[in-house]
Amino acid sequence: MKLRVASTIGKDTTMNVADGVFSAPVNQQLIAQAVRVYLSNQRQGTSKTKTRSEIARSKKKWFKQKGTGNARHGARTPNIFVGGGVSHGPTGLQNYSLKMSASQRQNALKSALSAQKDQILVCDDLTQLDGKTSSAQKMLVKLLPEASRILVILDKPSQMVLRSLRNMPSVLMTSSALLTTFEVASADAIVFTKESVKALEARLASEQQPETKAEKAPVEK
Repeated sequence: MKLRVASTIGKDTTMNVADGVFSAPVNQQLIAQAVRVYLSNQRQGTSKTKTRSEIARSKKKWFKQKGTGNARHGARTPNIFVGGGVSHGPTGLQNYSLKMSASQRQNALKSALSAQKDQILVCDDLTQLDGKTSSAQKMLVKLLPEASRILVILDKPSQMVLRSLRNMPSVLMTSSALLTTFEVASADAIVFTKESVKALEARLASEQQPETKAEKAPVEK
């Protein structure tokens, strides 16, 4: 498969990439599962409410048991009163973490890249940014005039590139080593550099290799 290599100063060319990464079968269910696992793992689970036993209010009986016409209450802490405790609320001990196998994560990322292959381009001009946000804005508008959410994938970003892109709300930066399915699936356009493409292909190729056990030497009798 070939990806478009765009340039702001010259003609566009193409680059050969691995079909197994950018032209793999698209599994929408696996992509959805990977996104759900990613978002669930971002939750901290620290929300907490106080029960009636934790409320710092008087436990004294409000009024006498009979003769007032009111229901019988022995404290001001129940959940039916304003300022009382909360029933069945979060305890701060929730665990929202989910897991996927390594092969599932890998196949989900390949599926997401393959589904977005028409929105992927390669541009090495990013490495020439001078640290100014205005320069990066002009470059991205020229390359992707209609994209509102751009994912930029770098191999080893320099300080100048980070300074140029970090203040742009429509741009998300990441590295090929940390790329996730959620980031790929939520982007309108994806910009690679040639080095980041090679690094991503190497990453997915190394994850695909099965683990081999060391062969034992024969025991002499």
